Amino acid sequence: MEQLQLEQQFYPINDDFTIKWEELNNLLSSNTKAIMMVHFFGQPQDINRYLSFCKKNNLYLIEDNSHGYGGNVNNQELGTFGDIGISSPRKIININSGGILWVKNGLLNYPKHVIKYPITIKKRLKEKISNINSKYKYFLIKKIKSRPKYEDPNAFRESIIKDYSIDDFSYQRIKTLDIDKIRLYRQDEYKKLENFAIKNNLKPVINKLHRSACPWFFPAYSKDSIEAMKWFKWGWENNQLVFSWPSLPQKVIIKNGESLKRWQRLICFGIKIGSE
Repeated sequence: MEQLQLEQQFYPINDDFTIKWEELNNLLSSNTKAIMMVHFFGQPQDINRYLSFCKKNNLYLIEDNSHGYGGNVNNQELGTFGDIGISSPRKIININSGGILWVKNGLLNYPKHVIKYPITIKKRLKEKISNINSKYKYFLIKKIKSRPKYEDPNAFRESIIKDYSIDDFSYQRIKTLDIDKIRLYRQDEYKKLENFAIKNNLKPVINKLHRSACPWFFPAYSKDSIEAMKWFKWGWENNQLVFSWPSLPQKVIIKNGESLKRWQRLICFGIKIGSE
């Protein structure tokens, strides 16, 4: 957005991360050109309502499916409903690089003239660690780093990533994987985490996972920020990935409003990449 010098406005959402439609009209102006529909956690949004709203207000629909690669609605892939669609398979499958950009006329081929994503020594080392038995993998990680401060909204800031083309290994893996098998595996793991959360008095963010969703992780609400921190510590001590999400913009943190308060209670249980 900043590179294109586009101004963005944040629309309000409910606790289940659906949009507050009744407040959306107040954000529109003659300069509004597009709305972004985000399939948070891989759970499909109300696509038809977004499409109708865009048609009524002459807006482009940008579909952010970076959490839900492999999901679909009525046998149509998520990320292909809008004028522009973005998906991130690397969050769902074990690959080195690769994002998917879809435009209304079809899928864009990755650019041959752009330098391919470099597989560095650090990247290869991380791959080797990820393939180690979970028990020993977390033992090694704990030896070289301390617990991430997931409870700190200022702790995680990503730098700008250079433009690369997908590496050959990742490209072939995306083309040949069994996405239906992966989707069923992730749904099954999600359900296990959901049951675990309910037994431990955590409130699932999503009331009911869509039957064709391919979830990135399982989100739940704790009672407050103190309980959330206890769960981050529990995850670290028990070799389970429990983390906060997302990295909020600085102006949202400073505002100290509804979004930050929601963030302080939100905890995420990672789903291990597997069954490929």
